[in-house]
Amino acid sequence: MAALGFFFITLPCLAIASFTCFAACRAQQRKAFKVLAVVCLSVGLVCGLTPVGIVIWASTL
Repeated sequence: MAALGFFFITLPCLAIASFTCFAACRAQQRKAFKVLAVVCLSVGLVCGLTPVGIVIWASTL
């Protein structure tokens, strides 16, 4: 059950935080923040889409 809590509660929360970080870094002018924005976006997408992938994988069993 702890694994389900991690995948369906913790990862979406991390995705929201990563998307917020993406928006904040994207608004900055320096190039380093633009690179950090891409990293935050990538982490947010992975965290946000992992639960969807698990549901799709579980439905095929």
